[in-house]
Amino acid sequence: MSNVAAPLLHRLSRVVDLSTEDLWALKSMLADCISVPAGTALVREGEPSRHTFLLASGWALRERHLRDGSRQVVNFLVPGDLSEPGVLVTEAADHSITTLTEARVCRVGHRAWFDTMTASPALTMALWWLATHEEAVLKEHLVSLGRRSSRQRLLYLLWELWRRLDLAGQLRPDGSFAFPARRDDLADAAGLTPRHLGRVLAELRSDGMLTLTGSHVVITDPARLLKAGDCRDVYLQIEPLAKGFKDYLSQPRQPPLPQVPPPPVAVSSHTGST
Repeated sequence: MSNVAAPLLHRLSRVVDLSTEDLWALKSMLADCISVPAGTALVREGEPSRHTFLLASGWALRERHLRDGSRQVVNFLVPGDLSEPGVLVTEAADHSITTLTEARVCRVGHRAWFDTMTASPALTMALWWLATHEEAVLKEHLVSLGRRSSRQRLLYLLWELWRRLDLAGQLRPDGSFAFPARRDDLADAAGLTPRHLGRVLAELRSDGMLTLTGSHVVITDPARLLKAGDCRDVYLQIEPLAKGFKDYLSQPRQPPLPQVPPPPVAVSSHTGST
């Protein structure tokens, strides 16, 4: 399997067992890969999009711009993330995706996506799980913006990135991670002004739960952070597949039933007497 798929496979291995044939199907889906510089628009809001993307390396962000010039960073994309399969079933994208760093991206078109989704039940379940995971992340961001305090928002966001990078095998050996987003990006993701963000980060440093130095994040006290930010893995759907699906996938595949043509329709002819 090519290196471009390694972060994705690292994630999927936590939830579903894929056969050698499944792995080759994924490799075929990810054959069209390119390197792009930081600041590249992978998806533009309002424009047609004929591809979804796998982010094989680097970082990107999903964002929405309002008419007054303000912006909401919806979430950050890390290696192993798909940009948005939904763009394949709509006429135009409802958000933009821009790379934060130099990145390696693999473009996936309609045919490759559907061929892979239908290649096997395990692959269907794996790609379905990815969509469920993305939905869970976005739902929790809604909860954060609506109910968490500014301090909790930052704690949750950094914890989420830490867990997602761990899931993709992208943490450094000491458990830290590079965070290339600018302060404005982090402020727009947390729904804070840059000045307010600075005050909250100063408080977090003094609490001793984490450090954010330049583009480097170290979570120094995960237990306290989990409690303070009200964080749980269930928010990210990192749990194994539901038992019903696991039972189904463990059953031997049944060959399709032979197609039996319907019996011919008898046509009776009546000869009238003269």
